[in-house]
Amino acid sequence: MTTAQKRSTFGVSLGEIARRGVGGFAKQPIPLLGAAAVTLGVYGLFRWPAQQLFDDDRVYQSVAVDLVGLVVAGTVAHPWYAYALDAARGDAVDVRGPLRSSRLYRTQLVSSFWFWAGVLLGLRYLAGLPSIVVMLFYAFHGYVIADRKLKSGMMALGTSVRLGQGRRIGLFALGGLLIVFNLFGAISLGFDVNPLTIALAIVGLAITTSITLVCGAVVYDALDAELDDEPPPPRPQARSRKSKKKGNQR
Repeated sequence: MTTAQKRSTFGVSLGEIARRGVGGFAKQPIPLLGAAAVTLGVYGLFRWPAQQLFDDDRVYQSVAVDLVGLVVAGTVAHPWYAYALDAARGDAVDVRGPLRSSRLYRTQLVSSFWFWAGVLLGLRYLAGLPSIVVMLFYAFHGYVIADRKLKSGMMALGTSVRLGQGRRIGLFALGGLLIVFNLFGAISLGFDVNPLTIALAIVGLAITTSITLVCGAVVYDALDAELDDEPPPPRPQARSRKSKKKGNQR
């Protein structure tokens, strides 16, 4: 790792994140766009009835349907995370790889549930500030599962917390930039709302969210490398039998 990288927040510069994010997507767009279409399409199936319920003032039912949609979409997003990691590393995307293990989908289901439940619950308090905290703490859970093949969704969430430790402000700033970037994906809706602009927005968001996911994979790899380099915490020294005997004699 170079001196400049060590000085940066994530061990990799912002320009490098953008370059590798766009470059990784450009080299292998088909699997990333396919996974994006599946994920966004699944969520769209739930978002429409959730909006209808909200318009009918059935807020709690709307939130419940939205939560189910987010969790299901987050679960089927497992290949998307895996493809993003491959793209960020310059590897050929293993399209079938993430589809071979149903166990990882169960792990993704658990972590997605707690992630999105925390986000939606946090929106009800302090102008949504708790939701931002949840996202900053658990943003890497999908990458952790795809990369480390963990059996526990809760362990994936915990690892995500460790990855971002001491870098929350930097993650907040990077997340803000990526949100603005994704707004450009839906810019067609700013002119008019019709079938054409909606279709353009869907395509645009599929592209921008895929690039965003690859950028996230770049950051994940940098933080994961630093996490692996950290020395383990010192183990407490056990008292010798002699010291115990002396203590008992006293």
